[in-house]
Amino acid sequence: MDDDIEGTPLPAIPHRKDISSDPESMHALEVRVFELVTELVPDAYDPYNQAADQRPTEQTTISNMNWLSETLEQAEILFRQFPMSRRDGQLIGHLLRILDDFEDFYSMLERKLQAESAERADNDAMNAAVCRLLLATAPTNVRFIIRLMYDEDILDRVTRWANADATSTSLHGLQLRCYASGLLSFALRDRSIADIVVNNESFCTNLLKRARFYANALEAEHAAAAAYMQDVQKKKAVSSKHKKPSVGTPSSKKRKLSIDDKKDMSNAPSSSISAAAAPPPPRTTDEHDDDETISTRLADLVLSIPAPTVNHEQGPAPLMLLDLLYTVQCVGLMGEYLELLASALKDDIVGTSITLLHSAHTSVWSATLQLISHFLAHKKFAFSFLDAGGLDLVLAAQASPRFAHLHRSLGMCLHAFASSSVVTELILSRDPTRTALLSMGMTLLSSPYDRARQNAVVFFGLVVPFRSALEYFEAHDGLYTLFNLIRAGNLPKAAVQRQLAHDACLCLRQYVRVHFAVLAQGLRRKTVDASTSSSRMIKQTLGKPVDIDDKAFEQHVAILEAHRPCTMMCKETKWQTQFTHLRGPLVLLEVLDVFRSHTATTDPSSEPTSFRLWLVERALFSLQILRMLTLAYPPMAVEICHTMLQDSQRTGLTILLDCAMTSHPRDGDIVKGALQVVCNCVCTSSSGDKQPQQYSKKDDRTTANNNTSSSSMAAPFPARAILKLAREKNAIKVCLQLLRYKRSLQHADAIRLLATQALLGLSKDRHVTQILEQMQIGQLLSDLIRNEPVLEENADVHAKFRECALELISHVTHRAPSASIHEATDPTVRKIEKANIVAATRVTYNPTELLVMIHDHLKAHGLHAAADALESEAALNLRASCPSPQKPIKKAKVALDDASTPRPAKKPKRSMAHHPKLLSFAQRRQQMLSKWKQQPSYFDKDILAQSMVLSSPKKAPSMAKKPLVKPTWLDTVVRQHLREQHRLCPHPVSVVPPFSLTASKSHRCHHNSQAQGGLTAAKFMADGHILLGTDHGEVLQMHLNQDEIVGLWTCHANAGALTDLSTNEHTRTSSLLMLTGTTRYGPH
Repeated sequence: MDDDIEGTPLPAIPHRKDISSDPESMHALEVRVFELVTELVPDAYDPYNQAADQRPTEQTTISNMNWLSETLEQAEILFRQFPMSRRDGQLIGHLLRILDDFEDFYSMLERKLQAESAERADNDAMNAAVCRLLLATAPTNVRFIIRLMYDEDILDRVTRWANADATSTSLHGLQLRCYASGLLSFALRDRSIADIVVNNESFCTNLLKRARFYANALEAEHAAAAAYMQDVQKKKAVSSKHKKPSVGTPSSKKRKLSIDDKKDMSNAPSSSISAAAAPPPPRTTDEHDDDETISTRLADLVLSIPAPTVNHEQGPAPLMLLDLLYTVQCVGLMGEYLELLASALKDDIVGTSITLLHSAHTSVWSATLQLISHFLAHKKFAFSFLDAGGLDLVLAAQASPRFAHLHRSLGMCLHAFASSSVVTELILSRDPTRTALLSMGMTLLSSPYDRARQNAVVFFGLVVPFRSALEYFEAHDGLYTLFNLIRAGNLPKAAVQRQLAHDACLCLRQYVRVHFAVLAQGLRRKTVDASTSSSRMIKQTLGKPVDIDDKAFEQHVAILEAHRPCTMMCKETKWQTQFTHLRGPLVLLEVLDVFRSHTATTDPSSEPTSFRLWLVERALFSLQILRMLTLAYPPMAVEICHTMLQDSQRTGLTILLDCAMTSHPRDGDIVKGALQVVCNCVCTSSSGDKQPQQYSKKDDRTTANNNTSSSSMAAPFPARAILKLAREKNAIKVCLQLLRYKRSLQHADAIRLLATQALLGLSKDRHVTQILEQMQIGQLLSDLIRNEPVLEENADVHAKFRECALELISHVTHRAPSASIHEATDPTVRKIEKANIVAATRVTYNPTELLVMIHDHLKAHGLHAAADALESEAALNLRASCPSPQKPIKKAKVALDDASTPRPAKKPKRSMAHHPKLLSFAQRRQQMLSKWKQQPSYFDKDILAQSMVLSSPKKAPSMAKKPLVKPTWLDTVVRQHLREQHRLCPHPVSVVPPFSLTASKSHRCHHNSQAQGGLTAAKFMADGHILLGTDHGEVLQMHLNQDEIVGLWTCHANAGALTDLSTNEHTRTSSLLMLTGTTRYGPH
């Protein structure tokens, strides 16, 4: 069944015998409907309007409309009794097709709602019949109703009918109000119509009062709700005595439960919802019996209205139930508007919802759940609803018999609860509520209704950043369900299935982002702990969600790219094993293959806009997931590249290259995403981790040892397999073509950089290096380097492209290192600036490191006695000193002659004095006493110091005479060498720390782009918090006692350093979230 109309009210009217699935009855009924429609549409039998006296009377027209409406309603009830997916082939489908065959049928209904026909006096019966007939066709005709309400005159008229007085004694007036409210319940689904209606204050107020009036009229449900809420508050009061109230809990306020002012309930949002009373046991009343019971009880409110005298009209009892349902639906559809929140809370919308949830009527439950899902957009309502125990009532529906009919409404509630991270954190903080909520979400993932599954997928996409929800999702095979939904959506049959597949891809991306963020944060924590940096890390609290927004994701990517060698050594985790076991890469490649095949075989401009967006966004989500997988777990790149699709017989790398060469109108994001995955596959380590001498000419000592090695042998076997496959699939051709990419100007510079990085990774294969050298890649890159960036705002991207291109040129041509090329390509002004900076730099180093290098040099040449003399005279601590950059030469396989290789004499063993003996307590006491006796007294210290100055003991020969230190020739050579290293630095600075002589890498000055935000402003707060402002325009709120960051705000993109912070903490408002700051560019 089409679940778009789940919960749509249907009138409780007696079943007619002529409406059945019997073919003879269906044929007779279709003939009768055709005759009635012919009578209703005058142009069908009198196109020239000549027989006006033969037209039916107004009363006959009203009777025919009511009969037709009743027939359609009965056919719809018959359709819903069977699990059919479509109305085609059913009785309701045949009847609606007959109406569609008459072109003027709906135009006739539209004319009857216009001013010249609808504004006639005493015309309520005709208007009610027209509205009822429109409602009968609503399950397949919602768009026509919405288009009809675009006419402001008709919308105002229908709103006025729906806003009629509830104490009307006319049956036709009650019918008109009920059916007009039903039309609005469908029209308000359109946002533009809802924007107009919500500004009608009298209508919104009357709707809220009418909903509360109906809730109070259900006396049994109202009494049960009042007792339930009182029980909840009592149990919370008992639990609060044993628990310290949490900081920041809003103060409690009194709210009214009913219009009679009988009860007063506390409405204080609490952080503990586990103390909520257990919901009442589900009622097992039959749906039809409960329908008649509610209708009868509501009919007692309008005893003065007589029963209908005309056949096929609805009486007061079913009308009151329909009016209740349509009223609740209208209030719910406007519940997201802030303009309605104050009035709704004043009219006790929470109490009304709790009362209606104590009903056993499925349609009332569905309408109430939809109302709650819309009002949950407001945190104030959400906390009040949780405090009243409403969540337990919603979760109790899973154990009730009506659960199968409420899948979509419950899915909407789950989606609404997860939309607010604060509310979700509150719910997931307690075990019983968390388990029940997540269990319902997993059940709805297997629902037969597409809308319910879609809401469940969105729900898990919002809650997986929480650790408890992530563990539950993994433990109950949520990943397997997502893969099935994605694969089923590759060939969708309806728009709902396309949206479901889209949301499943998005949920999978969020799931992978969470694990990606956890890995990046752990790696960053290790690097910060290992370094001496004083920057504070944001401590991840157990109940807090992981930050996975786009900005945080880019930061995590930068962390993993900067520490790419560390990821190569990471072990495969449980979720990666499960992802591989479920053939996750194959599922993602199938999504990309669907995009590729549609783009190659179909003109994108001929497809609907929604379908094109569905194709592109699913492909983007898949590429982002593949990028994270290949970056966080590089061994998975082999499986991604070599996976073969059975349908298209194409490998994963081929599909990625095809996506990079797509001609889709929105191809910029796709090309960029595909190249990012390719770069991760072919690049085993980032370019920043390479030594500057990697591609330069080697000296005589290292050349002899590297003759047998090649560039291809530097990569491990899986990397060689990928490089070989890339060479076979024309990856070089694709990257060379993308070097001149300009179809999307916004992404042109980034795509050029990624293509160059991909070529640099491919050049590790010596065959690719030879191909690039023959194609004169150096000339092409030199031309691109001299050009300006495509967009001026991408100057930083162009600078990275320039560095990568120069590195690729130096690697392919085997000539000058990249530092020399940088120096050659720098403009003259830049050279002068760098020369001035280098000349003004004071070069210093640690003299001990130079002595250690001399010591190692003497040892390497067999001068062990001289090395030992240097070690003892200079008091070198070789164990604590830095290791020498020169590695010892390995022993040759063939033994050399003893005479050819002089062997140094054996070094005498060191005395045992270096290793102190273990002494007993008495011996240590005697030793300490002897030391104290030898020390002078406190009054003799000055005399002893003067005597030490006059006659100091004899020192070592090298330290006895220490004249002014003059620069020696060796010192000059070392300083010149260090200054030359400083000159080759891409971004030299004038003030540098002491140079290291034993470092394995050459010197490189720290660039400003690598610097983290420094603190520029601070403000202490009264509750143990402090506000910190950074030079990147960020504001951090830190808890001093817990030493963790509890809040983070960011100014606009071009914000400078914050120089001052101020809050309204000491004002009447006293809101901690309201703060202002001053930057270099002005106040914020």
